[in-house]
Amino acid sequence: MGVKTTDLSGWKYVSKTRTRERIIEDASPYIFLAPFFIGFLVFQLLPILFSIFLSFTSWNGMSAIRVNGVQNFTALFKDANFWNAFSNTLLITVTCTILGTIGALLLAVFLEKIPDTLASYLRVGFFLPSVTSVVVITYIFKQLFSSDYGYINTLMMRFGLPAQNWLLDRNLAMMALILMLFWAGLGWDALIITAGLRSIPGELYDAAKVDGASGYSEFWSITLPLLQPTLLFVLVTSVIFLWGLFAQPQLLTGGGPLRQTQTIALYLYEAGFRYHKFGYASAMAIILSLVMFLSSLVNFKFVKTNIDY
Repeated sequence: MGVKTTDLSGWKYVSKTRTRERIIEDASPYIFLAPFFIGFLVFQLLPILFSIFLSFTSWNGMSAIRVNGVQNFTALFKDANFWNAFSNTLLITVTCTILGTIGALLLAVFLEKIPDTLASYLRVGFFLPSVTSVVVITYIFKQLFSSDYGYINTLMMRFGLPAQNWLLDRNLAMMALILMLFWAGLGWDALIITAGLRSIPGELYDAAKVDGASGYSEFWSITLPLLQPTLLFVLVTSVIFLWGLFAQPQLLTGGGPLRQTQTIALYLYEAGFRYHKFGYASAMAIILSLVMFLSSLVNFKFVKTNIDY
């Protein structure tokens, strides 16, 4: 009497196919995310870790890397040029952040009060610098502040005022740079604040009007308190951008005259790519990153973000 057997090869094939499909299905999200993580690892995380390592070494890019401990940081704190760049960057950051935030807030409130058609045209005009190349903006201001044929000097002389060496004078070059930064960033910050203004419930203003509140009272009691999360975003992004400022002073003044507009990023570039002190430049980058972090932390500490309507 024969024994009846069952052929399982077909079932094994189906099982393997389903297993393969399940693996592909489970791996699909990671495959789509892989390019981002590979890019982040190769172009951000590894360079950051290498920079941290270099900050404790002496290396000119050609010779062997030599570990020197904290000598770069010690030399940095004794470097007068570094403290000059630090003070310049601090002045630019504080001035542009305060003036820019106040100016953008006033502009956003003004644009919300005027007719929509006019406001739309003005928003486009003020926002254009935010989508214009830094090179183009800097070139325009370089022509405006030109000592020989600049429009500002031409206008001043028509009113009987003496022409100024805006970009060559130690006291005026910083003013010219700050004016350019203020103008270039005003539209973007105003757009962000406008979004914050439109997120405030209109019922609050209606209730305030019923209670007889003036426009001044509405601004200080409703608008400003409820805008604090938006203002925090503007402050943090402005501070981070301004501490790392490089292209604008490089193109407008080259850091001059006599290093009066040299920022930390400009000095870092000079140390690393002109004098090939990559360890020293890396130490400067670490200090700059810590300053950005602490500045942002201060903003988060003193600006209230938990709003109860």
